[in-house]
Amino acid sequence: MKVFAKAKVNLALDVVERDQKGYHILDMIMAPISLYDEVEVEIAKEDCVTCVGMELPEVNTVTKTLKMLRDNFAIKNKYAITIHKNIPEQAGLAGGSADAAAVMRAVCEMEGIEMEDEQAFQLSKTVGADVPFCFYSRWARVQGIGEIIRPISCNETLDILLVKPDYGISTPKSFGIWDENPSDHVNVQMVQEALENGDFDSLCQCMDNALEPIAKQIEPDLIQVAKDMEEAGMNRVMMSGSGSTMMGFVKDKSVLESAREILKKKYSFVEIVRVG
Repeated sequence: MKVFAKAKVNLALDVVERDQKGYHILDMIMAPISLYDEVEVEIAKEDCVTCVGMELPEVNTVTKTLKMLRDNFAIKNKYAITIHKNIPEQAGLAGGSADAAAVMRAVCEMEGIEMEDEQAFQLSKTVGADVPFCFYSRWARVQGIGEIIRPISCNETLDILLVKPDYGISTPKSFGIWDENPSDHVNVQMVQEALENGDFDSLCQCMDNALEPIAKQIEPDLIQVAKDMEEAGMNRVMMSGSGSTMMGFVKDKSVLESAREILKKKYSFVEIVRVG
């Protein structure tokens, strides 16, 4: 079985607090995008995970997903999984989580396992915070540690420009810095309302990511990435997730295409993607 593991972007990310267990409670607006990994899942003699285009650690989101499924269900078969990577790593695009969610869907279908979304969200959050959303993979307000997912009614069609520099941002390091100096809160509700009203101008004004200043502190060169994108014609530039991918927003598709050609001369990963 071949499945497609869609990446995601954040149009808003607020770190609400750190709870008594040490988990960071988040409030986010998330959406799938047209960038995806291709994942092949086949019945085999032994479980095996192969990745084309990226080296995976022995323990990864896919092996964790298989273990989680075996711990909770009577899985009859072993699986050979081949991942063809298109989503860059350490990008804030949830590539590993997308692969995990795609494998979870495929194995459940092949094993005849049926789950309500809520059960899937609770189980998949044990693999990673972004896995529940990647399993859902539609416009959503995502809260808690990633397991509270509420649909957003959004008919807005957005094409955006993604630019990822050659370095990534460590998510644990970003949250560690936030713990020492919590940032101002993001008005996530305002972002949701702009999306639901199809108000692009308001959206550009209110989108924000509480982890972006921290990422720029860790990698000051991100400031130059944003400046390059603005000079190429973007109305708004912001970071997705914990970075390091920067997103460029502008209504005019020709400006996006022109900016892509300009920025490809400087950065190795530059893509136009559709959001939603």
